[in-house]
Amino acid sequence: MIIGNGGVSKGFQKVFNELDTPVDIYDRSVGDLYEMPQKIKLQYDMIIYAVGDIVWKPVRRNTAADIEKVFKPNIFGFVILAQMLPQILKPKGKILILGANLQRITSPFLSLYAASKSALKAFVEVAKKETRRYSFYLLEPDEIDTPIWKKVPVDPQNPKNPKDYARQVLEFVEFAPNV
Repeated sequence: MIIGNGGVSKGFQKVFNELDTPVDIYDRSVGDLYEMPQKIKLQYDMIIYAVGDIVWKPVRRNTAADIEKVFKPNIFGFVILAQMLPQILKPKGKILILGANLQRITSPFLSLYAASKSALKAFVEVAKKETRRYSFYLLEPDEIDTPIWKKVPVDPQNPKNPKDYARQVLEFVEFAPNV
């Protein structure tokens, strides 16, 4: 199952289509995640959480609405999802979470994005320790060529193609030990 509707989730979808592997896409709002267990009648081997948003503003100008816009998909949605894993992910299942390369995102005007992705990293580290029946993979890529970059006035440096990135991740996860 892929949770997300942006460029990275579409890259994963294209790779699964090429492999003739059926995949379910859940691209509704993060708030709708609460309804997911009632709608899903099976458990998945793998879940990909590729949801996120970004705001480009100086710290002093961030509003409560900006905080919600960034933190809701970048961290709160995954916290909700983690609570549902027993209902939607098989034991020994894999969950891939799209984070960010923290060294690359601490530039000016990305404070909310950097803070939310840092919180996501910490949450995943704790979840790994608490929930050993699943394998968590926090993906921390450099820039990927997705529409999210249209929201900021800088161009990504050497962005990766979403489909190529998805293929690399799936190849790694297939051969990676359970962590």
